[in-house]
Amino acid sequence: MAEEKKLEAEAVETPAEETKPAKKAAAKKAPAKKAATTKKAASTKKAAEKKVEEPVEYVTRPAIIKDFSIVKYVIVTEETQKLQATDNAMVFAVAKKATKLEIKAAIQAIFNAKVKSVNTRNVLPKTRRVGRFSGKLAAYKRAIVRFDSSFDLGKITAAVANEERAANEEAE
Repeated sequence: MAEEKKLEAEAVETPAEETKPAKKAAAKKAPAKKAATTKKAASTKKAAEKKVEEPVEYVTRPAIIKDFSIVKYVIVTEETQKLQATDNAMVFAVAKKATKLEIKAAIQAIFNAKVKSVNTRNVLPKTRRVGRFSGKLAAYKRAIVRFDSSFDLGKITAAVANEERAANEEAE
């Protein structure tokens, strides 16, 4: 682009006979640009057609033991229920040393769902008293995981609820 501006500037300063090679060089570049834009347009049309034909189901790698050591449990409160309804998000307690990328990969493997974003924060320990004794609750990392809009979050919540019920029945 800078070369074209230089060629145009030279064309203005020099007589018409000297500008013919510059015009030829500019003419050679112009068809190449048009061809590139038509190729892009054709490839985007093909990509759009492919997106329509592909199924919505998201497939990831199978879950491994490390995934289950990263994700500890689901945090269920009124606030997390609101997040679930409005932002298609769930809140998990995760390992303290887990990174956002590790959390994302683990959630995608465990729930077979596409994760849009992961936000994390460290929760500090809280002081609790039982009678005259005081102690602290354990610190942990909280991860807010937002899922892709094409994924139905009701499937995950139903699966988690079924697992909890089964665990409670076995305990009794």
